Amino acid sequence: MDIQPHVWFPTLVWQATLPDEEKKILSDMKDFILDIKEKNPEGVKKSNFGGWQSGNYKKFPEAFGLIGKKIDSIVKSCAKQINVPELSLGSYWSNVNTYGDYNKLHNHRGSILSGVFYVDVPDENMGNIVFQRSDDIAYYLPTLENYNNFTGQTDSYKPESGKVLIFPSWLKHQVYGSRSEQQRISISFNYGV
Repeated sequence: MDIQPHVWFPTLVWQATLPDEEKKILSDMKDFILDIKEKNPEGVKKSNFGGWQSGNYKKFPEAFGLIGKKIDSIVKSCAKQINVPELSLGSYWSNVNTYGDYNKLHNHRGSILSGVFYVDVPDENMGNIVFQRSDDIAYYLPTLENYNNFTGQTDSYKPESGKVLIFPSWLKHQVYGSRSEQQRISISFNYGV
């Protein structure tokens, strides 16, 4: 008897990195975000403990140059791969974190794909983003010597300037506390139908 595996309910995380020759725009993005922070130092509180988040915006500003178009293109490609309707930007916001700042476990309701683009990550140990599965696998599995993409409960990505991560909006995630006194600057975004 032949056994045929069927893969159901996979979780995809897409990653892309801006080519070095295009990273000069990151300085303009950083200045733009820090200017908004200076004008509104309180920001908003959502999943963040410490740190600063801007309010939500509906379209990428000109100061982001081609980054907005690149993110649109990447999301369009991701949506096509998973066979969902064409998606459009629902909102984006900016984040500035420093020592000890973190984001608690959360997801992004009301959208299909979400993501983060790292604008400025000047130091090591600035807080990985950690994705967590939510099917209670830990209850069923014994302690294993090695975990893989089938048995693993979490996976994390290190922030790097010019890196973008796209993931299903329902995938729970958190950001570990930064261990650096310098600022990690990013934008987060949601795309929906």
